[in-house]
Amino acid sequence: MSRQKLRQWWLKLHRYLGLFLLVFSIPIGLTGSLNVYHREIDRFLNPQFFKPLSPSGQPLPLKVILDRVRQFDNSPVISIILPDSYWPVVLVHQRHGKLVFRTSVDPVTGQILGQRDQTNALMPTLYRLHQDLLLKPYWGEELVGVVGIALALSALSGLWLWFPRKALSIRRGQNLFRTTWDTHNAVGFWVCLVLFSLAVSGTALVFPKATRTCLGPLCQAEVKPMSCQHDLPAPAEDPDAILEAARIYRPDDVPLVLGLPTPKLNTWRVAMRPASYHGTVGGVTQLWVDPWTMQVVQEKSPARGSSGDLMLAHVFPLHNGSLLGEPGRILACLSGLAFPLLALSGAYLWWRKRQLSRKKRVSG
Repeated sequence: MSRQKLRQWWLKLHRYLGLFLLVFSIPIGLTGSLNVYHREIDRFLNPQFFKPLSPSGQPLPLKVILDRVRQFDNSPVISIILPDSYWPVVLVHQRHGKLVFRTSVDPVTGQILGQRDQTNALMPTLYRLHQDLLLKPYWGEELVGVVGIALALSALSGLWLWFPRKALSIRRGQNLFRTTWDTHNAVGFWVCLVLFSLAVSGTALVFPKATRTCLGPLCQAEVKPMSCQHDLPAPAEDPDAILEAARIYRPDDVPLVLGLPTPKLNTWRVAMRPASYHGTVGGVTQLWVDPWTMQVVQEKSPARGSSGDLMLAHVFPLHNGSLLGEPGRILACLSGLAFPLLALSGAYLWWRKRQLSRKKRVSG
């Protein structure tokens, strides 16, 4: 196949991928940008929910805070998000039927700052819109994964079509078509590799089993939490001791979330991350602590895994940009905004070229 024919093939692929992505670029791209800073946005929109009454002081034991929450609402507690510089409050998740409610507690006074339906709150809803287009029961998450594959191919094909051109500026004094053309090329060049990494990491999050299969021998067997076998009755709940056990086990990591035992799993889960990372979702390291012995009985972390497990552990920090610190988050946010810009400008260029071609045939 000649280079010219190959180029025509890639151009068609790029155009059709762009038209397919046009439908999803705004809900996925814009919500992706917002989700990079979802904690800051949520705090800005709901200052009373995330601002403690006492900015300083000795925090209360988590056991006391849990007791206060249960006096306020005796629904089953699922997890506890620990305070940090972004959300300096204790956030307790509770099950209300099929919904999850979030209760905010001042860590020093133990006063309830508020409670909300976490399932249907604004920022979590935007998060789910990005994750599954609010179509989770209808293969919405899988559809987003297909969009990720299409975006990765579109980014690579766009880079191939651009190379080896040098025009990366938007020239003045042109008509709308030429200005849009320059904008599409310039923005596409600067963000294509970032968009590619976001698309690949997003697809890996949607299809974790397929990703693990693709990595093959690079991955060890997946760690699955198991309950501990004890003849004694369940000990008294002690989240502070659980947290201390995790901190002793991994002193250089920051604890994010405590997951309480369930009827199927009698161990506590502690999610942790390196101090340089941002966010509370997931955690790079997962520890399971036996509440009878206060010992870590299972660990899922890059330190214990293979090279493939190391890659999988960092998929989410790569996707939200936190793997590269604040510059990475800024790049991820800007690339999310660029996604609909590229889709819309590409669709306009396709439509305008068809118009011009039709006029040329009629006049000819």
